[in-house]
Amino acid sequence: MPDNAAGIPVKIIAVGDELLEGRTADTNSQRIQRAIGGHGVQVALIQVVPDRPSDIVRALDRTEDGDLVFVSGGLGSTPDDLTREVVADWAQAPLAEDPAVRAQLEQRWKKRGLKTSSGADRQSQVPRGMKPVTNPVGSAPALVGRLRGRMLVLLPGVPQELEGLLKPVVLMLHDMGALPQPSPTLLWRTAQAAELNLVKTCADIRARYSNLDWSWWLTDWGVDIRLASRSTTAGPGDLAAAEKELDLVLGRLVYSRRMESLPQVVQRLMLDRRRTLSVAESCTAGLIGGRLTDQPGSSGFFRGGILAYADEIKKEQLGIPAAMLREKGAVSRETAEAMATGCRGKIGTDYAVAVSGISGPDGGTQAKPVGTTWVAVATPVAVFSRQYRFPADRQRNRLLTVAAAIDSVRRVLEGGDDKSPWAADDSWCLPS
Repeated sequence: MPDNAAGIPVKIIAVGDELLEGRTADTNSQRIQRAIGGHGVQVALIQVVPDRPSDIVRALDRTEDGDLVFVSGGLGSTPDDLTREVVADWAQAPLAEDPAVRAQLEQRWKKRGLKTSSGADRQSQVPRGMKPVTNPVGSAPALVGRLRGRMLVLLPGVPQELEGLLKPVVLMLHDMGALPQPSPTLLWRTAQAAELNLVKTCADIRARYSNLDWSWWLTDWGVDIRLASRSTTAGPGDLAAAEKELDLVLGRLVYSRRMESLPQVVQRLMLDRRRTLSVAESCTAGLIGGRLTDQPGSSGFFRGGILAYADEIKKEQLGIPAAMLREKGAVSRETAEAMATGCRGKIGTDYAVAVSGISGPDGGTQAKPVGTTWVAVATPVAVFSRQYRFPADRQRNRLLTVAAAIDSVRRVLEGGDDKSPWAADDSWCLPS
C-alpha cells in the first residue's frame, strides 16, 4: 500500500444528457463519495457531461496521471451508451469480448426466460487492461483498471446498479493499492431530528473532540453523523470516548449505527418479533407503504394499507364517525387515532400507523397552518399520537411525514407496546 494513498486525487465524471437537462439528478456522485469517504480520500472534481464522445474525452483530459477516476453512465446497450468505446479509444486500449462476461449475460437472460439481448455483444466488450466486476442488479459489469496513468472505474448510470457494484469495486481498489485502509469511522443514522438541533445537541462533545473529523448530511430519513479519526493530533482513545458520549446524548434519535435504511431497520425488527404492520394514509397517499416495501422480504411483515385521502373513504373504509370528522376535523388527534385503530382492526395486524395532515401549499388555517400533521400508532395494547408542525413545502412535508411515521413504529418496537414513541424535545413536534 503506497504511503501517499490518502492523497490520491479522486475525480468523478457523470455521463448523461438527462443529467444536464434536469430530467434526472446526479445522485450517483454522492453515492461514490460516500462509498470511498471512510478511506480518507476526498473528491477533488465532479464533471457532468452529455452523451457525446467529444465531451467525454474533454472530461477525461481534465484528469491527470495518478488520479482515481470514476465514470458513471453510458455502459448500457442503447446507441447513446458510448462510455466504454470512448474510454477505450482515448486510452488506446483495444476492446475484446470477455468470455466470462458473455457467459454471465447469457445466463442472466436465460433465467428470465428470454433470448440473449443484442446488447450483450457490446456489454461483453472490455478494454485491454481493465477487469470486469459482475453486476448483481443489472447486466452491464463495472470495469476497473489502470489506463494512461489513471486508475479508471467505469460504472453503470442506473443508481440501483451502481449502488450494488460499489462495495465490490471499492474492495478491488483497496486490493490494487488504489485506496488506503479505511480510517476508523463511526456512523449514527438519526431520524426525527432537525440538522441544526443535532448540531446543538452535539456541540459540547464536538468542542471536546475537535481533533476528530465530524460530518453531517441530510438523508431521506433524517440526518447522518459520521465521526472519523484521521488527524495526527487525535489521541488513541478519543474516538471511543466520543462514541460513548454521543450514544448517550443521541439516544432514541438513532435508528442505526450502520449503513441501513430506516425501513430496513423496521423490517428487521418486525421479522425478528414476528409481528405485522398496516398503514392508513391520508396526506401521504401511499408513500409510507411504498417505502416500507422497498426491500425484498417485506411481505413477511407488511400486510397492506388503506389510502384514505378523502373523508368519505375515512368513513367507509376505516369507520371514522362523521361527527368526529365534522367536529374535530380530518387533521386531528381523534381522527388519526381512529384511523390507526380502524386500520389495525380491518386488516388484522399487530400494529398500524396512520397519518393525516396539511402538506400544502393550500389548505391551512390559523388554527391548523400548512405543515400541521398528526401521526398515530396503534399497538396491541394502546394507541399513541403526536402532532407535528413541518416547516417546508409540500414535497418535503410529505417526506418528513413518511420518515416520522416509520420511525415512530421503530421506536415502539424498540421501546415497548405500552410506551409512547415520542419525547418532549422531538423536532417539529408540538406539546402534547
